[in-house]
Order: sequence, then C-alpha cells, then structure tokens
Amino acid sequence: MAIAAKISSAELTSQVSNRFVGRSLEARLINAPGTAYLPGDTNDTNFLGFEVPLGIGGYSRQGISFASGDVLAYSDDGVALNTRATVFAHDGSATAINFSHVVLCWSSGNVTDLTVTSPPLAADSVDGTYTNVPVDTTTGTGNSLVLDITVSDSGSTWNAVVSNVGSGYSASDLVTISEGTLAGIGAIQAGAGDLVLSIDGVTSDADEGQILSVAQTSSAVNLNGGNEAVFYWNIKQFGYYNTTA
Repeated sequence: MAIAAKISSAELTSQVSNRFVGRSLEARLINAPGTAYLPGDTNDTNFLGFEVPLGIGGYSRQGISFASGDVLAYSDDGVALNTRATVFAHDGSATAINFSHVVLCWSSGNVTDLTVTSPPLAADSVDGTYTNVPVDTTTGTGNSLVLDITVSDSGSTWNAVVSNVGSGYSASDLVTISEGTLAGIGAIQAGAGDLVLSIDGVTSDADEGQILSVAQTSSAVNLNGGNEAVFYWNIKQFGYYNTTA
C-alpha cells in the first residue's frame, strides 16, 4: 500500500535554497491560442518559438531573482519563496501585445556588476538613495535591468547596484538611465544629463531556456492602450513523497 511521507523542514529549506537562491528566471509572453503546454510532452524550444516578438507594443521579457532572505519559514507542509511580480506594460502605440500564455523559464545574461562611466553634472545632482530605477536604453539586446542608485559628496559620486538582474545582457554593454527618469525621481535638476553605466559582469543559468512553469490565460489577451498585465509568482515546494508499506 502506498502511503505519504513528509520531508523535514530543514531538508525542504535546503532544496528550495539550492534550487532558487542566487539564480534568475524570466517571464515571457507566448501567443499560441488553443495550444496546451503539457510538461514532459511539449518541446520547450518549440513552445518558446511562439513568444511575442521583442519590442512589439513595447514588449520585453521581465526578470526575477531570489536571495537567501526570500526563502520563507516552513509552513503548511512546505517552504515558499517571497512573491515576485512581473509587469508587462504596453507602450501606447497602435500595435497591441497579443498573448495566450505566460511562461517562467531560466534566464541568461543576468547582470552582476557594473560601473558608472558618465554621471550627470555634479552641480545639478541631488544626494540621496534612489531604489528600483529602471534602465531606459542599452547598446545591446538586454532588458529589464533595475538599479539602486546612490548619489553622495554633493553630487560628485554616483554608485549603482543591481536590484533586478534583467536578462540578455553582455559584458561591455552600455546602459543609460535618461535625464528625464532621473529628474522624475528627484536625483537631478533638469539639464544635468543622463547616467551611463558599463556592464562589467553577467551570469547565465545552466538551465537557460528551460521552462519552469506555464500559465494559460482563460482567453486570448489583447494588451493595448498603454495598459499593463501583471503576474504574481508564488513558488512553493511541498514536502511529501510516496512510499510503499
């Protein structure tokens, strides 16, 4: 007879930490109405071939990552990670973003280190810490990089650390946070100029391109008019397995 056995909280915590901490995933939109994703049967590469073209209606992949503090305490027979949100925003153009599935898969080109190469004018900069600032443009093909920026020494020192690692970046890419974005968050006065940074290091996951999870919408979605589609990822591993007695 098969019976259910529970896995210890310590073992579950270890499994979740080893699987997710320090690793990055990305959410992609798939436009394949009427197509069901069957784990173990559907070919991941073929399915990802139905991805919405990058740039259509402002579409870009959305990255998420996990640190050790995101592993929650054992509860209800499982160990969960902190919830992550991915936001897909339409750019207001005449071209809609059409999709039927959202996919979470292991990513590549995740930014680890970067250096300020061209800061705004110090005289027009405002000391402070500015969190979750999105990158506006890149010389490469990466997307979704988000930074925490610190301005100090009366605007003469600018530093940035990665808040969201993004995906698809390469070492030596240049990324820019525009003057308009910086002025909007109060980091500069108008006319101070852009903030340009050089990417020094990236990592790619060994499981790059492999699908972790797929959610199919109840009907095909037509995202337009500058609207947003938001998906919340609640990842949890439960501690059961079957044994025979």
